[in-house]
Amino acid sequence: MMHQFTNRNYIHTIYGVLTMVVAFLIAIIFRNYWVGVMGSFGSLLFMYYVPANKDKTMTQLFLVSSISCISFPISACLSKTQWLTFIWIALLTYIVQYLMSVNGYIGPGLFFVLMINGMIASLSHLPLLNALFLSLYAVLGVVIAVVFAMIENRQFERYQINLRDIIYKTQDIQPSIRALMTSVFAFLAYFIGYHLKLNNYYWILVSALTILQSENVTVARKRQLSYIGAGLIGTLIAFVIYSLVNDPIVLIGLSFVFIALIGLYMPKSYLVGNFFTTPIALILFKIVRPEMGNTLIKTRILAIFVGTIIGLIGVLYYDYIMNKNWPIANKLEER
Repeated sequence: MMHQFTNRNYIHTIYGVLTMVVAFLIAIIFRNYWVGVMGSFGSLLFMYYVPANKDKTMTQLFLVSSISCISFPISACLSKTQWLTFIWIALLTYIVQYLMSVNGYIGPGLFFVLMINGMIASLSHLPLLNALFLSLYAVLGVVIAVVFAMIENRQFERYQINLRDIIYKTQDIQPSIRALMTSVFAFLAYFIGYHLKLNNYYWILVSALTILQSENVTVARKRQLSYIGAGLIGTLIAFVIYSLVNDPIVLIGLSFVFIALIGLYMPKSYLVGNFFTTPIALILFKIVRPEMGNTLIKTRILAIFVGTIIGLIGVLYYDYIMNKNWPIANKLEER
């Protein structure tokens, strides 16, 4: 299948890998692997550099990066008040989903922005200052991602950032309804994950959002099965790595391999690309939390099933509202 990739795909992948390489180089210099781990999560925003958006490419990247740089520290500050994090995640979901919909952006949508915010907002067990520092490491990763995206853009498409092109409101009620439904079920996923007392409970949110971004019920059902299958395979790969590898340097090298696979496949299929986020996330956490052992593996498996079920229910409910002409939606549309 190597013939399906062009030189452009490989160059894009190299820049994607470099975002993580730089994050870990900084971590090694400062002898703090958390800089590399959180910086790598932040650098995943490089995946929002999607040339298929054409003139919107750099504008989308600027918008997503700005939201992330503002929201990461907020999530850290709210992490000590758990009920506020539920509301915050729902609000952020609404904002990002609405902006992605009304602007018609192609790309990961909610996925990486909410994944990282969900992670940071779950750091209630850490002192506030520590959580805030971790959020700033993620912001550093965002900055690294933007720099490499700008380098790639200057080398190829030369798209400009045009803030006037960003649409903030529309008369169409559908994006608002979809954003509202997505935020409600994101709230439920995060709330349920927390009360199940799971380690890294935000993974339920991540799994739910993968399905909630489906265009309709048919797509959601196919995506659920694909995501469960891919997630379980990704978890199995992580389990094998957990069992055989303990050296942080080797784990870092493996994380580079998986970010390369994400960079290659994400532009062609976001679902396939997201398959590789499971092992990379588990590998990154093993670097800084080796004591967790296989607990994270079990959590991930449970999160895949619970999260995708919540997501599917959310899509079914949204589809019901739009297809059955829910009275409230009609009244709002008439206004």
